[in-house]
Amino acid sequence: MRLHANPNSPPLRLFATVLALGAFYWGLFRVPVAGSAGGGLEPDKARELQEESAVMQRYGNWTKALPLTLKLHEAYPESHIYIGQLADIYDHLGRFREEAEMWEAFLERAPRPIEGCPQIGQSYEKQGLPKQAMKAFERCLAIEPTDPDQVFYLARSVEKDGQIDRAAALYARGVELSPNYSDLAVGLARVRMRQGKVEEARRLLVHVLEQSPKNPDALLVLGLACERLGQRQEAKNYLERGVAVAGDYVDMHLALASLAEQEADLTTAILHYGKAVELDKSNTDAARRLDMLRKVRQ
Repeated sequence: MRLHANPNSPPLRLFATVLALGAFYWGLFRVPVAGSAGGGLEPDKARELQEESAVMQRYGNWTKALPLTLKLHEAYPESHIYIGQLADIYDHLGRFREEAEMWEAFLERAPRPIEGCPQIGQSYEKQGLPKQAMKAFERCLAIEPTDPDQVFYLARSVEKDGQIDRAAALYARGVELSPNYSDLAVGLARVRMRQGKVEEARRLLVHVLEQSPKNPDALLVLGLACERLGQRQEAKNYLERGVAVAGDYVDMHLALASLAEQEADLTTAILHYGKAVELDKSNTDAARRLDMLRKVRQ
């Protein structure tokens, strides 16, 4: 699934970028008086470390940014600024356990803990810890109950956990809060499909495409909905539009391959299974299906 930001809110979670860039405008980040938080750094030294760390972050040298920012965090352990910077650095270094620890600390200390969302949940997802991720997204939604972004991330987590009815209720709540938030509408359509409410799903997706005609997720799910309703030509049209705008979308190729098989179109089925396997070599089911169809030609 490809995320499409909420059009009614600012760009999603630019906190880490602001931290990296903001250090160049030192007045925004007042360095605590040395020693006031058990530090021992003189203000000039702290400023030098912060500026050097910001340069390293700006140019993507996360390995060098880490020890500089750790020194600042050790000097001022209560500063949410340095905690947030460390979380972002650990993310870029692929050290997701440490990233999660920093976001946990950030939520405890930041005057606006919501700025650690949805990153805290995502840091658990990257560790393969879906239950912890879900709990984190629940905490984020509790902080900002009317923020459609927080609704979306929790709904998606709940959907992945197989709680379809709860996911549907959350997505519906999000759509009510932000009717033009495409990811919420597509999510609601997706779970409505699983609830057997295919016509409702189709109506939701048609509305999404009126606002965003090249939304690949909407095109995919609408294609599947039309296929479920027996509208094969419409399904093919939407899926082909989807491939045209997102040629590397594996699920789109799988859907077209499946539809081609229903129509006994061997050439097209082989074409799209082949593309799916090329894009995702770990998909053993598609590879097995492709091998079977190629044998038909032999």
